[in-house]
Amino acid sequence: MIAKMKARGFRCSFCGKAKDEVAAIMAGAPQAAPGVPRGMIGKSAFICNECVQRYYQIMSTPEVSNSHAIVPK
Repeated sequence: MIAKMKARGFRCSFCGKAKDEVAAIMAGAPQAAPGVPRGMIGKSAFICNECVQRYYQIMSTPEVSNSHAIVPK
């Protein structure tokens, strides 16, 4: 899977930006955990620095930190 991604060029799995459009992209493989779809376990996922920063901003707000579920709009 990673070889295919390298051939096509890395893109963020969340926003779709290419590696040359952002400062950094990290790769990882989701592990079995609550909320992770079974079909995603072990497959490569990529996230850019901008999505990490956006996630951190969302999770830092008092409304989100006190809730149990997050539903994106």
